[in-house]
Amino acid sequence: MPDPHDLWGERGRPRPRQVVFDGVVAGAFTLLALLPAGQQPVVLVVATLAMGLALLVRRVSWRAMCGLAAATGVLQLVAGQLDVLADLGYAAVFFMLGAHPRRGVRRFGLAAAAGSAVVLAVAVGVDGMDAVDGVSTPFAVVGSAAMAALVAGGGWAAGFVRWQNRARITAQVQAGLEQERTRMAADMHDLVAHTWAVVAAQADGARYSLGTPDGEQKAAAALDLIAETARGSIGDLRELLAELRYAPGTDLVTRMRASGMDLRLTQHGDPRAEHRGLLAEALTNALKHGDLSHPVHVEEDARQGYRLVVRNRRRSGSAAPGTGSGLVGMRERVERDGGHLTARPDGPDWVLRAEVS
Repeated sequence: MPDPHDLWGERGRPRPRQVVFDGVVAGAFTLLALLPAGQQPVVLVVATLAMGLALLVRRVSWRAMCGLAAATGVLQLVAGQLDVLADLGYAAVFFMLGAHPRRGVRRFGLAAAAGSAVVLAVAVGVDGMDAVDGVSTPFAVVGSAAMAALVAGGGWAAGFVRWQNRARITAQVQAGLEQERTRMAADMHDLVAHTWAVVAAQADGARYSLGTPDGEQKAAAALDLIAETARGSIGDLRELLAELRYAPGTDLVTRMRASGMDLRLTQHGDPRAEHRGLLAEALTNALKHGDLSHPVHVEEDARQGYRLVVRNRRRSGSAAPGTGSGLVGMRERVERDGGHLTARPDGPDWVLRAEVS
């Protein structure tokens, strides 16, 4: 699986096919730029070779690329003549600087692009370096600066646009992975909290029932339910780890009622698996914090979107619900799907409302 922080392979060594591609491009560029070499001084030939090497190492080392590109410019200043074909390679050089993942390198490239236009204008105006014969010095200065700005600045701008697009895509991928991790953590909490809440309730019930006339029968039933819940949670956990999705048991309501909850359910439509996860968490909170001597009323409507209302009586002396990671995870999950969730006291009751469009 590729590194989500380096989707484009920019932080490691270049891939073999990238090296081959750069070699072909650098070789073809050098051959084309050397076609009129018979009419050029040796210094310009060396400058062309330096630019070809700069294109060859552009993925290996941006410092080496910049050094060779700077050498190309210095050699042209020494010769007092521009090599227009070789100078077209600056577009690729500044493209690499503009697209570099490091901010400092991008800023350096922008400053270098502006500096190259200034240096070329000064060289043409002061030293008489003229790329086009017969053109007066003022026009040569303006034209040379414009050419440098077009080649260097245009190359940098194109590279910067590519960096922005790649940064946006990388951010979207990372956000998706983070949401998946958050959902997995929330689903894991739902599964574990629900399972152990049922186990704890049944264990307490079995312990208290041992002193009653039919205590052994009740304790055996409680132990059977504990075993069934544990086996079901193992299957749910395996499915969660395999698919990164919550897979609640189909007998959620049955297990809650067997735990001593007087659950009164009104249901419309067929809720999806992630919606059943919200119901499981809400009922787990009611089991942990509610007074089970009163009924728990549940309204679930999945005909258009999803709407859930859970009302249970608060138990005196119990920790206030809504302060743990369960409710926080539920709210984050609902809001991530474009819905909203509220959970607050309503007289002696605690009411949770969730709605997803």
